[in-house]
Amino acid sequence: MGKTIAEKILSAKSGQDAKAGDIVIVDVDVIALQDGTGPLAIDQFAVLGATEVAKPKQTYLFIEHAAPSPRRELSNAHLLMRAFARKTGVNLSDVNGGVIH
Repeated sequence: MGKTIAEKILSAKSGQDAKAGDIVIVDVDVIALQDGTGPLAIDQFAVLGATEVAKPKQTYLFIEHAAPSPRRELSNAHLLMRAFARKTGVNLSDVNGGVIH
């Protein structure tokens, strides 16, 4: 049986013959966060004391699930994402800028 698309990608990126169940280490091409879980990741970034994103030009934040925001909590999450993008230089796809999935 042939490889799945995931196995093909992970094999190519890792230089190993990756198959389901294997653990491989690869260099990440793109990091994407959306407004549902992105703020949680940003909060953990702060908890860890991190100050710089390793690959800011390859990191994208998407505000698209609840846009425009219907609630104060979501508005605050969007503000957090915008501030994080400004501070770290990551890419921001703001309201009406596109859909991540």
